[in-house]
Amino acid sequence: MVVEKIREHKRPEMPEAIIGNSKMLASVRENGEIFRLFWPHIEYGQHLGHFWPGIRIATPDRQSFTKWFHLNIWESSQRYLDDTNILETSYCSLTHHIKVIQSDFVFPHQDILARHYVLQNEGDKSENINFFLYCYFNIEESVLYDGAYVDFSNNSLIFFRRNVYLSLAAPGFPLTGYQCGRRGAPSDPFQDASRGALWGTGDNILQSAGSIAWDLGELHPGQPKTFSLYLAAGHSQDEMHGLQSVAASKEGAQWLEETKQYWHGWLGEGQRRTGESGPPAYNRSLLAIKLMTCKETGASIAAPEFDPYYTACGGYGYCWPRDSVFIAAATDEAGYHDLAAQFYNFTVSIQEPDGSWQQRFFTDGAVAPSWGKQMDQMGSVLWGYGHHYNLTGDRAFLDKIWSSLNAGARYLVDNLEDNGLPKPSYDPWEDEFAQGTYSAAAVFAGLKASFEIAAVMGKKDEAAQWRKSSETVREAILKHQWSGHHNRFLRGVNRRVSRETYDYVVSRGGKTFTGFDPAGIYRTHWIGENDQVDAALLGLAFPFGVVSPLDERMQATVRAIEERLSNRSVGGIHRYDGDGYRGGNPWVLTTLWLAIIHIMSGNRKRAEELGNWCLAQSNRHLLLPEQADKNHGGPVWVMPLNWSHAMFVLTHLAFQGKLNIIR
Repeated sequence: MVVEKIREHKRPEMPEAIIGNSKMLASVRENGEIFRLFWPHIEYGQHLGHFWPGIRIATPDRQSFTKWFHLNIWESSQRYLDDTNILETSYCSLTHHIKVIQSDFVFPHQDILARHYVLQNEGDKSENINFFLYCYFNIEESVLYDGAYVDFSNNSLIFFRRNVYLSLAAPGFPLTGYQCGRRGAPSDPFQDASRGALWGTGDNILQSAGSIAWDLGELHPGQPKTFSLYLAAGHSQDEMHGLQSVAASKEGAQWLEETKQYWHGWLGEGQRRTGESGPPAYNRSLLAIKLMTCKETGASIAAPEFDPYYTACGGYGYCWPRDSVFIAAATDEAGYHDLAAQFYNFTVSIQEPDGSWQQRFFTDGAVAPSWGKQMDQMGSVLWGYGHHYNLTGDRAFLDKIWSSLNAGARYLVDNLEDNGLPKPSYDPWEDEFAQGTYSAAAVFAGLKASFEIAAVMGKKDEAAQWRKSSETVREAILKHQWSGHHNRFLRGVNRRVSRETYDYVVSRGGKTFTGFDPAGIYRTHWIGENDQVDAALLGLAFPFGVVSPLDERMQATVRAIEERLSNRSVGGIHRYDGDGYRGGNPWVLTTLWLAIIHIMSGNRKRAEELGNWCLAQSNRHLLLPEQADKNHGGPVWVMPLNWSHAMFVLTHLAFQGKLNIIR
């Protein structure tokens, strides 16, 4: 039983929806249950736990139990309010004529999560209602050193560990009970809260759980009643008092309306700059990107973390420079130049002294668990610098990033091999170590952007050197990574492989060679070519511009991608031949990538088919996954994926003729 509980706790789970303010981020299930809460960063710490609200309907003739909203005793439906990050879940009781509308949102400018309720009695008799909350928090993902207590100065329930404080209150309604206890012990208040009989224990230490109840009074037939519950996050008890005072200063309905207007206004900023109002899926992509972008640094996470124990992957709650450049490009193109500039300022701050970048980061700039630097990420960042400047013409931006660009370009030049290609590193899918074609394309584009910026800055020597190096890389791509025999670009050359693969290639007369690891201890094995078809080869044309999408070599590669990587059962484009990750499903971002190439090539009909397929893989809230089920379609792994939403934004703008990258 203990083992099964541990497995269940570690099981990856993608959210149905997310809410937040770019500093606080919450993951929500389809029944309205919040099951992950990240603060003060959108990827750490994670503090939940359980957060279970419910109501108890007083019945004098028999015992009444609390009707917890997360249980299947309610019929529920869910939606985002149009063009906002406010999530509304409606509950209809299966046993009473009670309807509850729960609106979840986070204050845009304070770290307060609000749950605003409208309760409606649709029966023919009055009901007496008490509202119960049961919760516990694994603050910073720990069950150690925490405490909980009731603060009677404002009738709030507070959990804390070191300098993380979480406070729960519902101003304007009298308390009817409270209880703090230890999870799994007799003092755990869940069963007592379920019976509606709390003990009045005001504090607890270690593995704390708490419950608190409020009297909502009599709910008459046809009468609506509102109730607002606030979860504030801060670093001290005094900060909790201040935040709860802010929450109590207005009615919940007013906070709801102000938050709605904030999101409408934020979307309006981009619309005014681009002249593009966008369909719901476009707006939802922008809203999701905003929630997954750190307010303080501009760093974007790949997705809300759902597998912190790395049971099925290496985690997604991190900032990859590669993904984030696509995300920054999308926000830049959509008119949010401030978001893109903030990210590029972040990349300046996290650059290594030698001009390189690590594989991935936390959003505060700390290096995240990694498995090696990747040349494409370094080239991508420099390309992003150029893209942002080309859109904005901001010379002050160039002054800020010049030292970073200078160091980055020198790093790329210093790490070109004798064949003119960048030295081997992991590819964008992070499962092949080689001189990858996509990586070379990114390095070419990074060096090209570098010499163009150097020319603007009047740095003639640097511009000349980087121009020459970019041309060297492009020539090497066309010489070594184009295969006339296969009539398409190769995935890469000089690939490190296992001894078994090496022996197999040797037996077939293929090109091979051996080397040693950096310490000179272990022999490494390499093959000359990787002839797999890879969707990332689309990067040669978009966004990196090594060749035109109309170049016959690119067209031949596109045909190979369509022929070899299309899923014949449900549609969509797989990443590469033999991809086995999570069972080998088609990806949304690769499919959108191909759609952009078709738009650039004038094949709008095929692009529309691909775009419509991607939209069909979203969930009911128009959140896009990483992958779609290869047999049945629909979201199957990682949702929402930030890169998918970025590619949707770029694809939509391309359809409208408003994507500057391809003009």
